[in-house]
Amino acid sequence: MMTGRGVHSSGKIKSVTLDEKICLVDVSCGKNHIVAVEAPSSAGTPRVFTWGSGDYGCLGHGIQADEYTPRLVGGLRGPIFANNHPVSAVAGSNCTLVKTKNGHIYYVGKHKSAGEATMRPALVDALANNGHVVTSVGAGSQTVFCSTKSGVTVSWGNGSHGELGYGEGENKSSSKPKFVMGLDSCLVSDVACGMGHTLFIVRDEDEEDAKALKKVNKVEEEDVMEFVEQIKKKKAGDAGGDEPPKKKQKGKGKK
Repeated sequence: MMTGRGVHSSGKIKSVTLDEKICLVDVSCGKNHIVAVEAPSSAGTPRVFTWGSGDYGCLGHGIQADEYTPRLVGGLRGPIFANNHPVSAVAGSNCTLVKTKNGHIYYVGKHKSAGEATMRPALVDALANNGHVVTSVGAGSQTVFCSTKSGVTVSWGNGSHGELGYGEGENKSSSKPKFVMGLDSCLVSDVACGMGHTLFIVRDEDEEDAKALKKVNKVEEEDVMEFVEQIKKKKAGDAGGDEPPKKKQKGKGKK
């Protein structure tokens, strides 16, 4: 089931009908597209379906064309996925990332301002070829994050607000996966990317976790005071915005 402008502008929930009975295990929405992963079963290797806007090839069908109903992503089928099948997926604004059983990431679409779009699912070999097993993935407007079971987190894309996490004084963009040193040795169980910020859930179960977390900067009250003041001013402005502007009364001139 899903709701939104892509289904019905009234906001009513409507079901998406497939040609056959399929049980889904994961689904994610991008700016104007959707990706869904089939649950494992005895019927065969789980499949991935996408539909919606095909800008930048984010649907993974090799063309920039819209799909109005779920369509099988053929590039994620074949012998290579027999023992390493898709298990989850994340949709960014104009990209899609699919994680497999062995922690490999396949990417399609575009989230960087420079370079060509990836029209068919492509392995993020910078991670797979170096033995990294990805456990959590996130994608935002122009950012992508991958965290591994060995406590490594990488990101790439454009982060004008510092959302790539490289730290003060560092570059705010990267064309390739780059280490987020502020999360070194932290085991990230989940990551969520917004339009200009990124949030992580970090494990804290033993001494090693606690030791790694001590190195992570904490958000202090003074860090958010400027933001709080901006919100207060905005609310004050909105509250007064409902009143019509008063007309200036013309004063009586001297005779």
